[in-house]
Amino acid sequence: WYARWGPLSQAPSQKMQFGGMHGGMGGMGGMHGGMHGGMGGFGSSFNRPMNWSALGKFGDIDEKVKRHLLRVYATLCGGLLAAALGVYVDAKFAVNGLMTQLCLLGAIVGLNFVKDIYNRLVVFCVAGLLMGCNMSPLLMSVAMFHPDIIITAFLGTCVIFACFSGAALVAKRRHYLYLGGALSSAISLMMTMRFLNFVMGGALSQGMFFMHLYGGLLVFMGYIIFDTQMIIEDVHNNRSDFVAHAMQLFIDFVAVFVRLVTILMRNIDQKKRNKNSNRR
Repeated sequence: WYARWGPLSQAPSQKMQFGGMHGGMGGMGGMHGGMHGGMGGFGSSFNRPMNWSALGKFGDIDEKVKRHLLRVYATLCGGLLAAALGVYVDAKFAVNGLMTQLCLLGAIVGLNFVKDIYNRLVVFCVAGLLMGCNMSPLLMSVAMFHPDIIITAFLGTCVIFACFSGAALVAKRRHYLYLGGALSSAISLMMTMRFLNFVMGGALSQGMFFMHLYGGLLVFMGYIIFDTQMIIEDVHNNRSDFVAHAMQLFIDFVAVFVRLVTILMRNIDQKKRNKNSNRR
């Protein structure tokens, strides 16, 4: 979990068929006829009736999976609300520290040992609350100077989450499960580099920071797709633990959000430094 949390085809183009041009040099009349036919085919694509009902179809997802996903996303929203409350609590009472981090780790691990569904939901909300407390120092420091960054990062995370989850939902079953090996290898590499940086006394700190920031962002974007398809596969195998599934997506969401906040803040700081250097 700590490794995942961190300190974080060429698009198809419209082709016009110029029949007269490929049929040989038969004069300008033949060329004009070929181009006219090609443009007619291009324009006909805009005249086809739109099947709006197809937008609600998700490949191989049946009603059982849809109901489970609804529970997962509803629980995820509850966890995000609990995290927002945790940010407020820490801003008011300054409870963030080593104890909240250890309690968060304990809540995430302890969720596997709680059987009652209502107690599991309580543990999940507590984990969300503690996650918000641990994020609060970063968010408060950003909100002090650039509060719009938090809103931009949250909306960007929602868009990323919706797009990558949607890609996993409309894809064929098990289509993206191969990502699990690559993502696990990337997490292992980041953990190894952190250990080497510790052994070498921080000599790799700058490179490590960028690797965790941008590399971690890409990894967790991949985990959104992978975890979504794993949830679908678990439901097909009669493993319908929606609280644990919501916890997986919750960690992915928060990891992407924190990295987006950091990236946006660094970009603004870099612009300020560039302006100051230009004035000198």
